Amino acid sequence: MKGAVTKKRAALDEEGSKGKKAKAQKKTGRGKTKELVDPTRPKGPKGAYMCFVSARRSQIKDANPDMTFPDIARELGVEWKTMSEASRHRYEQMAELDKDRYTREMLSYVPLSDEKMQELREQQSRRKAAGGLQVMYHCSPELTAFLGGVKTINRKELTTRIWQYFREHNLMDPINKRFIVPDTKLSKLLKLQDGERFLAFTVSRYLNPHLVKKVESQ
Repeated sequence: MKGAVTKKRAALDEEGSKGKKAKAQKKTGRGKTKELVDPTRPKGPKGAYMCFVSARRSQIKDANPDMTFPDIARELGVEWKTMSEASRHRYEQMAELDKDRYTREMLSYVPLSDEKMQELREQQSRRKAAGGLQVMYHCSPELTAFLGGVKTINRKELTTRIWQYFREHNLMDPINKRFIVPDTKLSKLLKLQDGERFLAFTVSRYLNPHLVKKVESQ
């Protein structure tokens, strides 16, 4: 049995290496639709660094509640680079255990049939079409007032208008333009404290509560 596991593990390592090369060659542009992955396939093994991140991220967040995600990521990177070999060995052992877990699960894994995978692809396409950027939504009263009376809007148009507002009112943080420092009007809409900055690309998270429901097609 041990010999079979060893062979299977070697085959999986080779498969993973080929998969990474194929993925790198296949990716040709931003926004390209990803190929659907069998959802029943065992989750791939974590490397030593990801085992460290999984163990430490929540600890850092608990100790520093106001720390942003990018700052936590930088802190993790610094800790990992300056960590002693003895401390790092613990996470390398965790990675080995997770690789063994993956190997065992792959031994009993039965891929979904081509018919089932095609059915899942069709479901994915339907969900993507239903949740597309062009779908119209009713605006909340607060969003309607913010947009000057607009009562229905799609996500694409809303994103365009919000970014236009960022630029017209010079709300981008001059030190780090990835962040927005909202004025009083925007803070009220997004339910933030005055001056509480946020990552610009996360603005949709704050706007979602203002998209009440989809407009029914006529």
